[in-house]
Amino acid sequence: MNALRHLLTNLAESGRTGALHVGADGGVIYLVAGRITHAEAPACPGIGERLIASGRLSAAAWQAAYVAGRCTGTVGRALVHDGRLGHHELACRVVAAITDATHALLQCGDDAAMRFVPGERHWFGAVAQIELGGLGTETAKRLFTRPTPHRSRAARRSRPRVRTTR
Repeated sequence: MNALRHLLTNLAESGRTGALHVGADGGVIYLVAGRITHAEAPACPGIGERLIASGRLSAAAWQAAYVAGRCTGTVGRALVHDGRLGHHELACRVVAAITDATHALLQCGDDAAMRFVPGERHWFGAVAQIELGGLGTETAKRLFTRPTPHRSRAARRSRPRVRTTR
């Protein structure tokens, strides 16, 4: 098990809340009560970039929600409250961003610098929470399998366990 996965597992099992900073380039995994609520990696687009690039939000709508909720950690809530996105759609998009960023960060070598900052939360807010066990399955699947049009029933069931928060 690499050092990041080991530390992340310890933080999750002990129910910690805070931010695990990985490497010098700005990778961060945010936890609330041991569940991942957000993740960022330099090689992956952030949630705002994803929403704008997909056409779900205009740059102006994203900027308005960002300004309204950044300081209070409620950007996601502002997007849903204003009716710009449905809660479940936003949660799915957040899960995709978490999965991609965490997958990228888990590729860091064991020599990557890591530090945990207790209590630090992401400005987007907790829209979805992922249990580490399910995320590990998804990451393993990405590393060791090739995409095929007909996946097995077991592969379809091994998705990250997600809880949406309101």
